[in-house]
Amino acid sequence: MGPKGNVAMNALCDRCMGCESADDKTLYELAHMDDKSMSSLVNECKYNMKELQEKAWESAQKRMEETRAGLEGKKEKLREMKEGFAYRLLEQLEGGKDLEGMMDEYLSDESRRALEEELSMMSGMEDGIQSEDIRNGLQEFVDKNLLEMDGDGIRITPKGCNRLAKYVLRKIWENLSGINSGTNPTKDEGFGVSHGFATRKYEHGDEFDRIDLESTLMKAMERHRDVEGRITFDEEDIRVRETHSDTKLYVGLIVDESGSMSGDKIHAAMDISAALSELMSRNSRDKMKLLLFSNQVREVPYWDVMNVNFAGGTTDIKSALKRFRTTTAHVTADKQVYLITDTEPNSEDGRYVGFEKAAIGVINEAQAYQREGITLNIIMLDNTPHLKEFATILARRNLGRVFFAEPKELGRVIVEDYLRSKKKQKLKRVR
Repeated sequence: MGPKGNVAMNALCDRCMGCESADDKTLYELAHMDDKSMSSLVNECKYNMKELQEKAWESAQKRMEETRAGLEGKKEKLREMKEGFAYRLLEQLEGGKDLEGMMDEYLSDESRRALEEELSMMSGMEDGIQSEDIRNGLQEFVDKNLLEMDGDGIRITPKGCNRLAKYVLRKIWENLSGINSGTNPTKDEGFGVSHGFATRKYEHGDEFDRIDLESTLMKAMERHRDVEGRITFDEEDIRVRETHSDTKLYVGLIVDESGSMSGDKIHAAMDISAALSELMSRNSRDKMKLLLFSNQVREVPYWDVMNVNFAGGTTDIKSALKRFRTTTAHVTADKQVYLITDTEPNSEDGRYVGFEKAAIGVINEAQAYQREGITLNIIMLDNTPHLKEFATILARRNLGRVFFAEPKELGRVIVEDYLRSKKKQKLKRVR
């Protein structure tokens, strides 16, 4: 990154971006687990997740030490029971008691049997990390309200997702290619209003911080200068800067969750869903809608995307695009859609119809986007022949922009484009 990038990065840190910590890394790894059950976590800790492994191992060592101490105590207790029975057996045999009856009494002793079963179970316990140790290792995250432990699994809380969003956005920002656009590098917070270049006369109720001192001084110099050259001010001299509201940007993030998107692709989509929402939250007027689609379409809160079980299935791009367009028809805003997929359309209205027919439906929907002024960006995470053909059709008809990207580049591509869009909005206002 160049000097400008470093300044912007420092500004983001000042605005509570947060810096990487071991907890952030562990939370990120947990969020990317497709199976968040305790048994899966135990297996994962054997090979990965170093920080959680260390915490769980401390719990395991303590548990094993307590188990060994308890085991020795119970062995001693059982030994005493057996020795006591042996002494009684000898005494009663000398007294002419029936040996068979005494053995029945020994074998039916419930306290002895319970102790032997407990010892057998404790002896058979495996050393190493167990589910109990994972729970103990994660308790710190639960106490901080970053995780919930629900039955045999875990769940990322809204607070946890917000923390992950800051972490992911910071990682994306570090990889940006030094573009000139970016978040405003200032420590001052405030959204929705920008100062313009024009000034006007002060009116009762105007905020004092909008007073333009230079224009006020110039006005006073024009009107009031006494014989000694001193400048006097009148209320009519006070000038304030005009303001105007930022144009609202409504972003649709539409993510393919069909079977081919498993692994790095869907994880990258999860990351950008959280990171983009965090970035957009810095402008209170901007909004985002997150839609997941395969052969069906569903809307998901961005803070819950880390917990979603992805559906799999076929790819109905037309229905996904239509859902965003129709559900935001009442919204007055600049609308921009990022559709993330790795395969060509092959379904329509939930039914498999093949590429040729499905592509026609998507093109018709893209034309509706064009009529309604919605910017369509399709980001393709693969380059199969049908995808290339589909991209060519869209480009020739000028129906949307198409990007081919690796999953690891997805965050950078979308964040750069979003920041570029915000810069264009500012330029429009200046004109």
